[in-house]
Amino acid sequence: MMRNKKDLSAGKILYIAGVILIALIVNCCGAVLATKIQFPLYLDSVLTIGVTAAGGLIPGIICAVLSNGILFFLDYTMLPFMSCHILTSLLAWLVFVHASKKNDSLPLLEKNESYEIDSFLWAGVWSALSNAILGNIIADLLFGSRTNRQNIECTVHGIFVVTRQLRFSTYLAGFIENITDKLISAVLSFVFYEVCRRIYKKL
Repeated sequence: MMRNKKDLSAGKILYIAGVILIALIVNCCGAVLATKIQFPLYLDSVLTIGVTAAGGLIPGIICAVLSNGILFFLDYTMLPFMSCHILTSLLAWLVFVHASKKNDSLPLLEKNESYEIDSFLWAGVWSALSNAILGNIIADLLFGSRTNRQNIECTVHGIFVVTRQLRFSTYLAGFIENITDKLISAVLSFVFYEVCRRIYKKL
């Protein structure tokens, strides 16, 4: 896609950098808070879908990599799960490309374009399904169903007590947690995107 001078301006770059920074803070704080209060959700990608809607695929992936990288160094996640977060950005980007009124190859936050909440919900659904499958495979094959987060593992343990099937418990818990987690992220990302869009229109 051809970009005009406005697209490449320093102001645009600073604006997207600010959007990513806010999302990083919210993502990391969400993951830490969920762990501290033993809330059985991830909350590490709360605004990633919103960043992807606002800036496109590259900002979305940057947000995903930095979020998981920071949480890895703080010992709140394990590095292979970064692939799940990147997949969230990729699938959200594909949803927004499909929904784009201009049918551009890269959805950007333009003054005359906006996405409806249904696009965010679809992005959340596809992200939840893909993360449940990939995340469960990683947890099962690489870490013996451990995620290094007690707030997540407590759901697996609860199901295991009833079923006595560790693999089944891992996959069922992962599916339930991801559906809930990503739909919350989708709604909050829509609110975040709307705020970003309104601010951008004033620039």
